[in-house]
Amino acid sequence: MLLLELYKNVELRPFIPVVVEFQSRLAGIEAECEPLGLSFEKELQSEQEMFFALISQKAFAFDVTNETGEVWDIRLEPFSHFKSRSKKITFPFMGCNEQKQQNISEWIIALCNWEGSFLYSSAKH
Repeated sequence: MLLLELYKNVELRPFIPVVVEFQSRLAGIEAECEPLGLSFEKELQSEQEMFFALISQKAFAFDVTNETGEVWDIRLEPFSHFKSRSKKITFPFMGCNEQKQQNISEWIIALCNWEGSFLYSSAKH
């Protein structure tokens, strides 16, 4: 989903900072494990759909782990930083982890711009 599409839908505008942050933090992960980049299966219209799509990203079903047993946490650092200090990365499938989902849910809500202070032009005559 392009940022312009989010901007066009007033209900989805609060999620613009989340999508930008996800794009930044997931950058490079597809080079290591193809389907784990940020993706949306369908066009999203509501806050609920957007929130569910974000919390359901494929990358969250895996515990990205390095040779020392360290597990990457998207909330703490970009994937590229984790990869740069790792010699070997594995992608064990963990499925749905309720605590991980809760932590990411809270992070998503905190990243949202609920104030709606986006740049826009208004014509006042």
